[in-house]
Amino acid sequence: MDHPIRFEGYGFWDETISRWHGEGLPKWVLHSFVAMEYFKFEYMAPIHFGADKDPGFFPPFLPKVISTEGRTRIIRDFSGKTYKEFRDGSSSIPQHVDDPVHNADDFNAMKWRLQPDCPGRVNNPLTDATIALAKVLDYPLTAMYCGLFGFHRHLLGFERLMMAYFDMPELLHDISKTWLRLYKGILRKLVKKAKIDIIIFWEDMCFKSGPMISPRLFREFMSPYYTDLINAAREEGVENFWVDTDGDCTIVIPLFEEVGVNGMFPFEVQAGMDVTQVRRNHPKLMIWGGIDKRKLALTKEDIEKEVMSKVPFMLEHGGYIPCTDHLVPPDVSLDNFNFYVELMRSNF
Repeated sequence: MDHPIRFEGYGFWDETISRWHGEGLPKWVLHSFVAMEYFKFEYMAPIHFGADKDPGFFPPFLPKVISTEGRTRIIRDFSGKTYKEFRDGSSSIPQHVDDPVHNADDFNAMKWRLQPDCPGRVNNPLTDATIALAKVLDYPLTAMYCGLFGFHRHLLGFERLMMAYFDMPELLHDISKTWLRLYKGILRKLVKKAKIDIIIFWEDMCFKSGPMISPRLFREFMSPYYTDLINAAREEGVENFWVDTDGDCTIVIPLFEEVGVNGMFPFEVQAGMDVTQVRRNHPKLMIWGGIDKRKLALTKEDIEKEVMSKVPFMLEHGGYIPCTDHLVPPDVSLDNFNFYVELMRSNF
């Protein structure tokens, strides 16, 4: 390839797309994935087996109303979590109520939803269509996995998980073994259908001030299982393993490198991440992101300063995909985003 991978935006808020419809974006560009095609991003072909809203249950829970009271109701979603929301559909963030696992009995009762051999999990029309699309468009075929910390948090919820490291370590190891069995099993089935180019693990395990767990807990509850899974994937010919985590991930980068991860994103600038420093500290890590999305809402001079302060250095050292550090927010004008994309493509 004679240029960096063209993937200048990590994605777009729905409100951003709506704003841009009033600034010249065609009405048929309805959401983020269509916008990526419109801006000619060199995308990947993802097959989803778990992510930010899904630990990988298959079949998923059937959403249902648990109770109603006045203007509100409590619902259970497809991931087994329960929320309170307004019955009339009023726009608001649903209030989190509970998570599906409180103890070992709860987890044992839903293990059947986490079996890799469940019919339809891997062998289905959507997977086949994605594989065909990857071949036609020459996109990297990418398996999207729920990472292990994300898996723990989906099942237990954040507060219960923090206590479980100390109060229920046996349960966490049982959950981890189930995660390993699930995703190794999915991998074995998937590689019979096509070559997998990348596995991406969704984690989001860092705040603005650092990771949610210590290196000691990482090595005890995550490292052995990640190492086993990545080694198994390498034996199947997979070479690229990426982790998606927001926040300040400085402390966890070497921990992920220890288990075989060789790429990370999106490196949020507002959390203190500087991809030029990450490159200096981790010369072999593949880096995707790190362009401050907030600068795109300012002047064209600010945009150019942000791009030119990072991208030339990063491309000189290799292993870098220039991209915003998260979704493009609605305070960015279409004119500014077009300027940013053209600046990238005319210079690099």
